[in-house]
Amino acid sequence: MSKKPVVAIEIGTDWIKILEKKYSRAGPYLSKIHFLKLAQIKEPVWEAISKAFTQLKLDKHSVLTYIPRHLTTVRVLELPATNPKEVSDMISLQVGKQTPYSKEEIIFSYTMADRCKEGYSKVMLVIVRRNLARERIETLQKAGIGIDKVFFSSECAYSWFNLASGTEIAQELHPVVLLDIDSNYSDFVVVHRGKMTFTKNIFIGTNDFINNTDAPLDRFAGEVKRAAEIYQSEEKCEKIAKVFLSGGAGAIGGLSQSLSARLDIPVQDIPPFKNILPGAAAEDLLNDPNFKPISVSPLIGAAFKEKELEIDLTTPEMKIQRTVEEKRKELTVMGILSASIVLTASFLLLANIYNNNSYLARLEQKLSEFEKETASTERMSRVISLAERRKDAEGNSVNILAEIYRIIPNEIYITGIDIEEKGKVVLKGRAMAMSDVFKFVTTLEKSPVFENVKTAYTTAKKEKEIEYTEFEITCYCEGATHAVSK
Repeated sequence: MSKKPVVAIEIGTDWIKILEKKYSRAGPYLSKIHFLKLAQIKEPVWEAISKAFTQLKLDKHSVLTYIPRHLTTVRVLELPATNPKEVSDMISLQVGKQTPYSKEEIIFSYTMADRCKEGYSKVMLVIVRRNLARERIETLQKAGIGIDKVFFSSECAYSWFNLASGTEIAQELHPVVLLDIDSNYSDFVVVHRGKMTFTKNIFIGTNDFINNTDAPLDRFAGEVKRAAEIYQSEEKCEKIAKVFLSGGAGAIGGLSQSLSARLDIPVQDIPPFKNILPGAAAEDLLNDPNFKPISVSPLIGAAFKEKELEIDLTTPEMKIQRTVEEKRKELTVMGILSASIVLTASFLLLANIYNNNSYLARLEQKLSEFEKETASTERMSRVISLAERRKDAEGNSVNILAEIYRIIPNEIYITGIDIEEKGKVVLKGRAMAMSDVFKFVTTLEKSPVFENVKTAYTTAKKEKEIEYTEFEITCYCEGATHAVSK
């Protein structure tokens, strides 16, 4: 699954900066970047931002932004706790003492700067007035932009610094400074043992160097030196080892050499796109001399390292809204999963029923075929049984006929002989007198072949003045009587 693009926006004092990060097989890259100068915007700011998003075809959902350093108050506190829950409780108690505003008028967040001595934690507390944060958020919301998180610009610049410097800074044992220079102000960020431990705003930017270099440079060097002294006095640590310049520093010719001479500290420039893969359109824009005085370091840090940023200056209302939205999504996902499970279970049940019905139908078909075969087999068995009985020596039809022929008197005329199943023999015929019929019955009884001889009927008849008796006699072959009784 491809990752979604990430959009970050900064509303500064004189510029609006917009950046989009996308993903390719080679990794994340800077696909689009756009600048709007506030002084040149003739319409409401939110309307200009909305148009810019539309023209750039940017996603307005889940956009990232940050509060500039000069709008915040930063305090580095040393707390007698290392447990995150205890640290959070202590900060909630301490925050009211660090600003003249009430707790309801501010938004605050923090990050663990370092562990100083055993049982103590060093925490960087960031405070911003709620109305300043809400002003920027409402401008973006009017433009139809949904804010995902609100970060802190110094931490975003520090994240860019980590991205650009790689493992070099993480392995540095002495404190170093990132000096990120923007058009109207600069951010002095100290990094020690891979952690952001100090930050200070300097109200001097590239705009101050446009017409005159030497006078602002002395003032700028003085402010940087003063910030370094404040850090060293607060931290009581060794001297700063090195200063790294970023942002619009490249627009000020010879700044690194001049600053190094005034501070007596090594100073090094870092290109804004070091270890960053820019798209063609973004690179063309950033190489434009008109935009070189602008810093994009925090913007890149916010977009490329958003998962690692800890300081969250999102308003409580937005956090509640985000929580509700996350719960809604969770419930939606659970509902979809539940519906899917029910649907799958129903499908499996119906499939099982269908399979069972199909199997039952096949069984019934086989049973019907077996019944037909069984009936046919039974009929064959009966025929075979009858044939076998008739083949028996005592029940053989030839023997029966021979015996009848042997014992029949001249007075008896046979008109029909039926040899039925189970050895039953039916004799039909005529006699001149009734007494001849009874004599014939007696003769049959004496025969070793027949038994259980009975007269079914005798009827006297007359035909052409000749009188005769018509009769029917039933008997069984010897040995068949038991079968009849059964």
